[in-house]
Amino acid sequence: MASPATETELKFRLGPGAVVRLSGHPALQGPQSSQALRSVYFDTPDGVLRAAGFSLRVRTTPDGFVQTLKRQTAPGQTARDEWEMPVASEALDLAALKTTPAHRLLKDRRADLSPRFATTVVRRIRMVELDGALIEAAFDAGELSAPDPEGRDRREPIYELELELKRGDPAVLFTLARRLARDLTIVPVFESKSERGWRLAEGSSRAPRRATSTPLSSEATTSDAFRTIAMACLAQVSANAELLRVVRRPEAVHQLRVGLRRLRAAIGVFKPLLAEADRRRIETELKWLAQECDAARDLDVFIRDVFHPAALEAPFAGLAVLGRHLLGARGQAYDRVLAAIASPRYALLMLETTAWTETAALPDEPVAPFASKALSRLHRQVEKRARDLTDLDAEARHHLRIRAKRLRYAAEFFADLFPARRRRKRYLKALERMQDSLGALNDLAVARDRIPGEAHLDDAEVAFAAGRVIGRRERDEAALLTASVKSCRGLQDTKPFWRGRAKRQKRS
Repeated sequence: MASPATETELKFRLGPGAVVRLSGHPALQGPQSSQALRSVYFDTPDGVLRAAGFSLRVRTTPDGFVQTLKRQTAPGQTARDEWEMPVASEALDLAALKTTPAHRLLKDRRADLSPRFATTVVRRIRMVELDGALIEAAFDAGELSAPDPEGRDRREPIYELELELKRGDPAVLFTLARRLARDLTIVPVFESKSERGWRLAEGSSRAPRRATSTPLSSEATTSDAFRTIAMACLAQVSANAELLRVVRRPEAVHQLRVGLRRLRAAIGVFKPLLAEADRRRIETELKWLAQECDAARDLDVFIRDVFHPAALEAPFAGLAVLGRHLLGARGQAYDRVLAAIASPRYALLMLETTAWTETAALPDEPVAPFASKALSRLHRQVEKRARDLTDLDAEARHHLRIRAKRLRYAAEFFADLFPARRRRKRYLKALERMQDSLGALNDLAVARDRIPGEAHLDDAEVAFAAGRVIGRRERDEAALLTASVKSCRGLQDTKPFWRGRAKRQKRS
């Protein structure tokens, strides 16, 4: 099998007019070439290649046709393996796949490969020499196209800047990106054209992005694991922020916050190995973005879980006025979210977090023993606080819930390192039940303590109506507390799955 080349690149979303502004930037001066490119992406109807992290395309260039197989093992990675070969036409050359991993992966499915979507772009290229590195700066302007079930084309615009390292230190990519970011708002994105094309083909372009698994080899180091986990979390944040630019969806706000919480949890797990000053700087910015999203999420949950049930159960005078007031407050909260993700501060947060994640110096020690110790520490913290749940006030229960979330995220990060699948499933399920029950208690506390301020309940009639709605919800508090106590005991009775030997990596 042929050895792959490694492609290392950063990708940035651009507005339609940004290409002209960037073309004149002092850091990107030099001869420019331009070419029209059409790329057709192939896969089986059920996405065998995609499921394994591969994309396969044939690109039409002014110099002929090039067939490329790329592999990305986890979302958000800036480095990818690729196998590239010239071919005779835009049609797929199956013989050219024989020296790639796709040949064995597809087995008897090679005949099922067919075009799934295409990109057509005008690419403007400048070669930049900086600090001993050679970087290709490519501006792509064009569109994605994919047939819908009726055979009509779905289309989506492409405006991107790609900085690809041709030789030299990958850190120089970030040096160049910082120089550009000082003068222009360029926003890092992590989704490939291939993944965008798949979503367009499936009609899921407006679907919020949930967390994806990040399988880790038992031979991975702590450095490998941190980068893989953190970049996957950052990719989830980015994808939902990009969706919110297009449509205001409660689930997109929720999943953006989940991505932030997962990233902050990952940083917390690896905290003993990270330089403190850099870690604190990144954590401060992640906390800022989370806070900008808090009111929108709180109001979404209150409207869905408190206001709507009360309105259906027994409407009363003042309820309609409260409803209009809540919708207005939620609109303002979403304005705050959109202002945050459109700001230069957000763009810089994404760039600097990516740079820190990719260049942070962590020990190259085996990850499995580290993971086992980290999970045991988090488990003890949760178990200790959960014993006295009935004696905890709302604030203390909230902190217990946060720790339970961190434990759950860490368990998911490291799950594949340990072979006890049944125990792992039971443990994660027990954690999920505990998180959900504590979450219901926390939602009630938020309704009492934060919603009046976030919804600006200054009018007496509106405030009275809100009080009646919240009062109805408070009737469930005793039952919610009982459920939380039960779920905490359930976790205490569940054996941790990581206590034992980490799985051995199969060697080919």
